[in-house]
Amino acid sequence: MTQKNLPPEERRRATLKAVARYGGLAFELLGACLAGVFIGRWADAKIGLEKPAFAVFLTIAFLFAALYRVYKQLLKD
Repeated sequence: MTQKNLPPEERRRATLKAVARYGGLAFELLGACLAGVFIGRWADAKIGLEKPAFAVFLTIAFLFAALYRVYKQLLKD
């Protein structure tokens, strides 16, 4: 049964479920980037680096890891 054939209440529920699922994925990407920044800045300060090498590297690494997780989740759906 496609979403067009559903009654209005069920269609609304299916739409809200999809918005929540994909909205959660967007916040997961944001959280991964922020975690990379904060952990990287902490590591840079701990080691005493002047340039944010760990912050940049970890942000990019966490972003790719989150994108891979989103990709796997979208394939599962």
